[in-house]
Amino acid sequence: MEPAHQTAVWYRAAMKKSSLHAPKLAPSLDESVRCVHVTSYDRQQPIAQRIAVISEARRDLDNGEVRVGMLAMTINPADLLQINGGYGVQPKLPYTPGHEGVGIVLEAAPDVTHVSVGDLVLPLAPDGTWRDERVLSARQVTVVEGEVDILQCAMLSANPVTAWVLLHGLAELTSQNCLIQNAANSAVGQCVRQLAAAMGVRLINVVRRADAIDNQRLGDEHWIIDQDLSGTEFAEQVRRLAGGKPIPLALDAIAGQATSKLAASVSPGGKVVVYGLLSQQPSQVEPADLVFRGVSTHGFWLASWFADAQNRATAKTVIPSLLGLLARGDLRMSVAATYDLAAIGTALDHADQPRRDGKVLLTGAWLARLQQS
Repeated sequence: MEPAHQTAVWYRAAMKKSSLHAPKLAPSLDESVRCVHVTSYDRQQPIAQRIAVISEARRDLDNGEVRVGMLAMTINPADLLQINGGYGVQPKLPYTPGHEGVGIVLEAAPDVTHVSVGDLVLPLAPDGTWRDERVLSARQVTVVEGEVDILQCAMLSANPVTAWVLLHGLAELTSQNCLIQNAANSAVGQCVRQLAAAMGVRLINVVRRADAIDNQRLGDEHWIIDQDLSGTEFAEQVRRLAGGKPIPLALDAIAGQATSKLAASVSPGGKVVVYGLLSQQPSQVEPADLVFRGVSTHGFWLASWFADAQNRATAKTVIPSLLGLLARGDLRMSVAATYDLAAIGTALDHADQPRRDGKVLLTGAWLARLQQS
């Protein structure tokens, strides 16, 4: 395990024209590359017996394709859920996990014109990032410009994009209204906090423990500690903190009874968006909120959102704005540790620990080569 500050790498777009020129990055088809394989969904077996790092052969590129050397890849809760057979999609076994990461273009087919060798890119393909290299359609990557922290980039296309869609695509949020979210100390919750502050939206954060409150206030935000508050007590605290501002939107990462509390707290006609299932319980809503106050509930799943071509195009326009927030220091995600791909078992054990201080990331072979160049 390496502390994050030891592996943070800054990448400059100009590097691809100097030390990272094409001959140095060109891979040999005679070499094999590492890839993580999940072989079973049986949770009765230790995860170390169901996952392995294997070698796979490189192949030639077809027209329109690029070869991407993966530098850093995140381990998200969705990955753990999928490995254990509880995700919305269960790939045919064996499969390579991973929904997010950042890489460098090693090779591009002759007909590819908008992506060049040495470009830092975010793959927007649906899965399979836990490997040293990926072959993708050039349309499935978005180029990252300028000077960026590679570890922060690796975490950009899941939680920050989720937070952006939740804040921009579901309700008209302005400084004149209020937003409420539970699991505010989660990775998505932290992104929501930072984006809401940048938008000037009043935010009510709900957490379970006092020690989960961040003493560094971001914008116009307030906190509720919900340790078995009754629905009435919860709603009273929300009304007081909203200060008369309407609440058109609530974000629910927990489901179960938490959905009912949020539904009772939004304004008439408000929306509750369930994007997580931390409680592992069915969402509950009082019929009176649905019938008499016109409250609606919606589900959000980033994988389904990305499946739409128009949404993928939207993501490519959103990512530069998120990179701008990163550059200004208005968006930052915590990193608990990084592990080389070979230490996948240890990395998964760490990622599955409760109360981690940040994300666990995997690093690929090309990160070491980039650091040595």
